[in-house]
Amino acid sequence: MGIETQSVDVALFDMVMSLSRALDLLHPAIGEHHLRVAYLCASIAEHAGFRSNEIQEIIIAGALHDIVAVCKPHSHSLLDRVLSRYDDDMADGECIHEHAEEGYHVLREFPPFAQAAAIIRFHHVDWNFGKGEFQGRLPIPLASHILRLADRLAVLPTDDCLILCQKDHIRQSIQAGTGSLFCPELVKIFEDISDKESFWLDLVSKHKEKILSHRFFGETSIRLRMDNLYGLAKVYARIIDYRSAYTASHSSRVASASELLADRLDLPASTVRLVGIAGYLHDIGKLAVPVALLDKPGKLTAEEMLLIRQHPYYTHQILSPVPGLETIGMWAAFHHERLDGAGYPFRPRQIPLEARIVAVADVFTAITEDRPYRKGMSKKDSLGILNKMVRDGALDGDIVSLLPAIYEDIHHAQELALA
Repeated sequence: MGIETQSVDVALFDMVMSLSRALDLLHPAIGEHHLRVAYLCASIAEHAGFRSNEIQEIIIAGALHDIVAVCKPHSHSLLDRVLSRYDDDMADGECIHEHAEEGYHVLREFPPFAQAAAIIRFHHVDWNFGKGEFQGRLPIPLASHILRLADRLAVLPTDDCLILCQKDHIRQSIQAGTGSLFCPELVKIFEDISDKESFWLDLVSKHKEKILSHRFFGETSIRLRMDNLYGLAKVYARIIDYRSAYTASHSSRVASASELLADRLDLPASTVRLVGIAGYLHDIGKLAVPVALLDKPGKLTAEEMLLIRQHPYYTHQILSPVPGLETIGMWAAFHHERLDGAGYPFRPRQIPLEARIVAVADVFTAITEDRPYRKGMSKKDSLGILNKMVRDGALDGDIVSLLPAIYEDIHHAQELALA
C-alpha cells in the first residue's frame, strides 16, 4: 500500500498551512492575506509576551480567520470590500461579524482548533476606547484584538511599490486608528517591531510558512495521530461542502461509503480509517473551481468541463506537500482516474486499491444523493450505471460487486455521519 498505517504522524502546522494556501485559490482579492495575517499576529503576540503555545494558537487563527467568508459565495462582495480597504465598516445592512461567528462554530468542532476559533469569533470587534474588552457579557481575548490589528494591517501593502517605501504611510494609517479601532498597547508594539526593515521584508516574503515554522513551531508543533487527523479531515470536508448547496455533505457521504467498502474488503482497521480520510479530502481541490460551475444545474460547456476536471490536480497540490499525507493525498486525488487509463488528470499506470475504493464511493454517492435540481437515482438505476462503468473499464468490478448487498448499509452509514 505504500504507507505505514499504524504510524501516521502529521504536523498540525503543515495541515493548517495547506488549508490556508488552499483558501488563496478561492478569491482573486485574497492573495496571501491569510498568511500575512498569521505572520503579523505571531510577531505582535511574541513581543506582547505570549507563550509559545499561545502564539501557535493565534497563528492558526490568523491563517484561517476568514475561512467561512471565502467559502460562502454570497460573502464575496464583503471580501471585495474588506480586502481592498482599511476601513471595514459595512453599509447596506451587511454584518461584518457574521462570518466570524460562523467560522467560530465550524472550527471549534475540532478540539485542537478550539482556542483559535475563540480568537476568530471577535476579530472584527473595535477596541472602542476600552469598550471592546467585552461584547455583551462575553470577555474578548486580547488575541482577538491582535488579530483585528493584523487583519487590517495586512490589507494596506500594495504590489505596485516596494514595501520599504510604503512602511511610513502604513504606520501612520495604523496610528490613526489607535484607541478607536485598535488597542493602544498593541499599536505601540507594532510601532516598535515595524521599525526593522526585516519585519516588512518578512511580511511580503514568499516563504512565510518557513518563517513561521522556524520561529514559532519547530519541534513543538502538535502532531496529529490517526484520530485527530480523522477529526480534522471532517472539518475540512465541511468547509469544502460549505461552498455549494448542490454538493452539501457530499464529502462526508463519500468518506462513509469509502470506509464501509474498505471494511467489506477486509482491509486493516487503520487502513479503513485512512481511506475515510481520503474520502473526506477528495474534493478539496474544488476550492479552485468557480462556485458558479459547481452550482450550474445545466450541461457544462467544453471549457467549463475542462475547469471542473482540474480539481483532482489541485487536491494533489494541496495535500501532497504535507509530510506524512503524501499517500493519502494520492488516494484522494485519483478519484477520477479509470482502470483503462482514460480518466483524469494524472492517468497513472497503476491505481492503488484505496484510490479505486474512493472512486467507486464518489460515483455511488454522486448519483444516489439528492441535489436541489434532481432526486438521487434508485437502487436499480444507480447499480445499472455503476456496472456499466465496470464494463467500460472505468471502475473496479470487485468493489462494485459489493454494493448490492450493502446498498442500504451505506445509506444508513452516510446518514449517521451527518447526524
